[in-house]
Amino acid sequence: MQGGSYAARTDRLGAISAALCYPGFAADEATPLRIRQGVKPSYQNYQMKVRAAATPNMTVIVAAGFCWVDNHDVGGYGAYTCVNDADKILNIGPAGASGQYRKDAVVASVYDAETSGSASEWRLEVIQGAYAASAGAAVLPALPNSAQLLASITVNPSVTSITSGNIADMRNYSVSAGGILPTTLNSYPTRPHPGQVMYLSDSDLFVYGKADGTVAPLSLGTGAFSFARKSADTSRSSTTTMTADPHLTVAVAANSTYAVDAYLLYSGGTTGDLNVALAGPASSDGSWSAVGYGRGVPASVDTNGYTIRMNPNSISSVQPRSYGADTVDESLHLRGILRTAGTAGSLAVQWSQAASDSSATIMRTDSWLRVQRVA
Repeated sequence: MQGGSYAARTDRLGAISAALCYPGFAADEATPLRIRQGVKPSYQNYQMKVRAAATPNMTVIVAAGFCWVDNHDVGGYGAYTCVNDADKILNIGPAGASGQYRKDAVVASVYDAETSGSASEWRLEVIQGAYAASAGAAVLPALPNSAQLLASITVNPSVTSITSGNIADMRNYSVSAGGILPTTLNSYPTRPHPGQVMYLSDSDLFVYGKADGTVAPLSLGTGAFSFARKSADTSRSSTTTMTADPHLTVAVAANSTYAVDAYLLYSGGTTGDLNVALAGPASSDGSWSAVGYGRGVPASVDTNGYTIRMNPNSISSVQPRSYGADTVDESLHLRGILRTAGTAGSLAVQWSQAASDSSATIMRTDSWLRVQRVA
């Protein structure tokens, strides 16, 4: 560099790649100069977002923003900064005939003649997918070697416009080394560097990388709590299908132990009543029991009608237990223990009616679930 002339690769490695965060996946260990490519985070993550036209047609619009794309033609050639300074309109190819479904990919692609081909540029482009006989069979096409996927576009037979419902956001994000990385519970790096902090936007939770390669919730170090409260009533009628409550879910780390307690407020018809269970991540184990209104089992209730039987129920098999309901609010007091294995995830309260009834069973606002990490 002192000589005044040096390769662009030196710029990419020294000025760009050196400042960006580590990818965090096992496959990248063999190429230590790799970076985590992705879009620059922003308020509401609008940068490089793909959206439909104001009056839907066979185009999509890519918002202005920055993204970084690593060179995947040759290892160790550094990352490129791609700048889109205004909305970019991209055309979607005509839809197929009846019975022809496809998925197109919107990407930021880098082409560098130094490592492959003859072009030296970056592009926002649409890669058209192959046709399939059903929507479920349609898959994304192969992408250029050095590209960042921005969105998936579902193109159904004979359509003449792309709406917001046809666009799936596929962006991931990158930050400078040491920055807090926005990601999701299902897509965070599985091997972040120790101390890398990530914000799981779909769980409203901070997690961090540990020295053993695992990830733990930052807010759930030993002794700390995680809490979920119902912010609205949820009604279910004519169903005995156990389903997770939309509010009563908390994130839990891998290889950890938690004390669990919950306070459930509910009401319903005396026929439908209530089934309750706890569901943890894959391979987790544990048990719980609860004190609540009995469901027609005289031997298990005291003179006030509350169960005193405390036999444990399995978390690993998502074992439900039935409790009685009434037209006035009742409460259920639940306690237990959860042990997770090698998979992080969430602990959720699942519930349904104990017997199908058109009179709804309602899980009430201010019911709550709390876990405390103890090991």
